[in-house]
Amino acid sequence: MGRLMIHRDKLELDGHDFYLASGDFHYFRCLPGGWRRRLELMKDFGLTAVQTYVPWNLHEPSPGQFDFDGRLDLGAFIHLAADVGLKVLLRPSPYMCGEWDLGGLPAWLLKDRTICLRSSDPRFLDPVRSYTRRLCQEFVSSLSTRGGPIILVAIENEYGSYGDDLAYLDQLQTMLMDFGVDVPFFSANGHDIFKLVNGNCLGTWAGVDFRLESRQAIERLRAYQPDRPPLITEFWSGRSITWGSAFKPRDPVPVARAYREALDLGAYVNFYMFCGGTNFGFLNGANIGRHFGEPSTMPEHYVAETTSYDTDALVSENGVPTAKYYACRRQLDQYLGRAGRPDNPPRYQAQAIGPVTLQRIAGLFGELDRLSARCVHAANCLAMEDLDQAYGFILYTTRLAYTDARRRFLRLEGLRDRAQVYGNGQLIGILERDQTDSDRAICFTIPPDGLQLDILVENQGRIKYGWALADRKGILQCVRMDIEEPDNRGFLYNKAMIMNWVIRTLPLSDISGLPEAPEDAVSDRLPSFYRGRFAARPGVDTFLSLPGWQKGVAWVNGFNLGRYWSVGPQHTLYVPGDLLQAENTLHVFELLEAGPQCQVWLGDQPIIG
Repeated sequence: MGRLMIHRDKLELDGHDFYLASGDFHYFRCLPGGWRRRLELMKDFGLTAVQTYVPWNLHEPSPGQFDFDGRLDLGAFIHLAADVGLKVLLRPSPYMCGEWDLGGLPAWLLKDRTICLRSSDPRFLDPVRSYTRRLCQEFVSSLSTRGGPIILVAIENEYGSYGDDLAYLDQLQTMLMDFGVDVPFFSANGHDIFKLVNGNCLGTWAGVDFRLESRQAIERLRAYQPDRPPLITEFWSGRSITWGSAFKPRDPVPVARAYREALDLGAYVNFYMFCGGTNFGFLNGANIGRHFGEPSTMPEHYVAETTSYDTDALVSENGVPTAKYYACRRQLDQYLGRAGRPDNPPRYQAQAIGPVTLQRIAGLFGELDRLSARCVHAANCLAMEDLDQAYGFILYTTRLAYTDARRRFLRLEGLRDRAQVYGNGQLIGILERDQTDSDRAICFTIPPDGLQLDILVENQGRIKYGWALADRKGILQCVRMDIEEPDNRGFLYNKAMIMNWVIRTLPLSDISGLPEAPEDAVSDRLPSFYRGRFAARPGVDTFLSLPGWQKGVAWVNGFNLGRYWSVGPQHTLYVPGDLLQAENTLHVFELLEAGPQCQVWLGDQPIIG
């Protein structure tokens, strides 16, 4: 085995011509029991390599504590790819984007308010070096120069869309070489010359990303790097899905046409994504942009990705080939002169289990001592990152004394991302970031005996792309209130903020301490936890639907499936068969309103859109 040789118009591996046809499949977005089926679909399509990101925030969840087990066993995934007959394009850079929380960077980096992410700032590069040293121990032995399947390693990702610190890129490359990486390096950027110049360092095989504009992208890349063949690092054959947006799958015909055009122009093409996946838990990212279909005249705003990362890929979230898979496979077969093949999908089975009735077992406010990872007293609000919290919810509690009966208008300055506000235990309003001034205040009064104010803030996913990457969560500035003057004479001239908070972090990373049975003292007050049990065929997928439920999180056998939200367009949560036993436990944390008769449904079909 040897080093991939990149010539002007072809590739060689081990002294033989090598044709690179690849697609993205992210091992961490799928449970290990589903890896082989998807990799075999890639092989059957005609791909010669699989490309994957590596999520720093999962592999090093807290400084110096590393995890490479289970679905994070990168080495096992690489070995399985080789066993199936695929080479590997590895993207191990600290940042990956991928519609993933903070683009894959660990949230604990944000505790330092002076850090400059994705730069040669030592406060960033020092932890990068420590992580990269440990990460390389997982894959260097699998490089092609050591007999393994990894033929290319990426440096950063779309850096030309973020910054211009080329010294940072050089240091990343040097770092990887110091830790034993000796295969060729490649990069991925937009195809504008600005992004190419600012996103590459010397010696890398420059690749570009695009949707359907094959010819324009490839011509620009050839002009920028004429001595190497065009590399399409991300051919966006589908699209990501965001909460509250419309979702319309891409027509397979123009996708297949653009793919064939790129092949005819001599490009090596990587599909992004080839296999869809799932943002399990709280790992979905977000963007500053617009929902699909919104006019360009609308101001950009915070947009959170869904739990599903199906992305309208060639292979669906649950590992089933789509019409797009076969349309594009025909183009590759024709281009390579292979005989045509019938569209015969492999056998796939999912189970319809039917309704499951849940019981309320606990209210959130009654379980704070069990669920809070930390409880601190502070004069002003603190961000999640200040309290070493990465994901989940954070609760701010204080007490307001009575002074008069005038109406107050509560304002949360620096809210990230969504708050449910309670006065003496009753929901008095919901606020979200980016609301207009007229919408971002909650009207209330203080009764004579005072008011306990509880503000439950949900981290809905950190921004994963662009200048706003340092997206800390919670209430970043302060809580204040405007006090209405009588007779519609406006507001009291008042710039005061509300102080003296009890702050509890609620990562919900472990719900095993919840009651096993309904308690007599459980009230109807939400948010609340619900539990139900159901029988299933072990190892067979199903899909969780929550009709009538509003917003929350679901767990099966203690595994966090992710968020659900009635705004759609995702209306089911994928439940991989790996999670299922003969008897199973389902927990749901509902923020607003349980469904009719507290029932959910386990069916055999996903519902998106």
